[in-house]
Amino acid sequence: MKPDLEKAIGMAVNTGKVKLGYDAVIKSVLNGKLKTAVISKNIPFNAKEKLIRNCNLFQVPIIEYDKSGIDLGAVCGRPHKVSVLGVLDPGNSKILEYV
Repeated sequence: MKPDLEKAIGMAVNTGKVKLGYDAVIKSVLNGKLKTAVISKNIPFNAKEKLIRNCNLFQVPIIEYDKSGIDLGAVCGRPHKVSVLGVLDPGNSKILEYV
């Protein structure tokens, strides 16, 4: 993982438009609005498989975050775990460079 990925995720959350959580991200993939998805290392297997399948179908790149959902939630400024984050608009972030 590139060291600035966490900074890019935080910047996307603060200046761009993101969706947090599996259901919201899957819906955005199916609507064709997602630019990229960031998944935590401990996302449930079935959810990961379905997300990867749909992202591949709609040509949405996936960034694998090598820490847990709790860590991803903290990077997003949330007090709970976040298994997946979808980026609709990166804002001032350079997160799309990590795909």
